[in-house]
Amino acid sequence: MKLKQVTIEETQIAMSVLKESAEWLKEQGSNQWSEVLQGEDKHGLEEAVTKGEVYFFYNSKNQLIGMAAAWKTPTEWDKLLWKDFGFHQSACYIHRVIIRPTYRGKAYGEELLSALKRKFLDEVSELRLDCLGSNQKLIQFYQENGFVNIGSSKDSNENEFELFSYKL
Repeated sequence: MKLKQVTIEETQIAMSVLKESAEWLKEQGSNQWSEVLQGEDKHGLEEAVTKGEVYFFYNSKNQLIGMAAAWKTPTEWDKLLWKDFGFHQSACYIHRVIIRPTYRGKAYGEELLSALKRKFLDEVSELRLDCLGSNQKLIQFYQENGFVNIGSSKDSNENEFELFSYKL
C-alpha cells in the first residue's frame, strides 16, 4: 500500500475518481458531493493538486484504490466548521477521502487512513476531518480508526457536521 502525490498531469484522473464517488453516493440515495455532478467542486480539488495536497492511494498490485486531499492551511470551509475549536499551525485538514466503489468493503479505508497517519506523523501534530452528522456509518468508521469526535458544527446552510481529530 502506498500514497503518491498527485501530479498536475494526473488532475483529470483525480477529478474522475471524485466524480465516480459522487455518482456512487447518488446511487446510494445521498446528495453528498452532488455539486461535483454539476461540474462544481467547493473544496477546490484541482487547485489542491496544483499545490501538491492530493494523494492517490494504491494497493500492492499498483491499482488506484482511492485518494485523499490534505490541507495544512485551513480552507474557508474548515474555518467555518472549526471556528469554535480553534486553529493551530500544526494541523492538517483531510478532505475527499475516497475509496473507489469497486474496492469498497475490503478494509482499504482503514489502510488509507493509516497511510495518511504515517505520511503526516513528522509534519503535523493533528489530523482533522469532518463528515455529515447524518452519516452514522462514516462516524463509526472514523471512531473505529482512532479519530475522536470533538463536537459538531453547522455549515452556512445549517447542515450539521461532526468534527474529528486524530493526535499524532
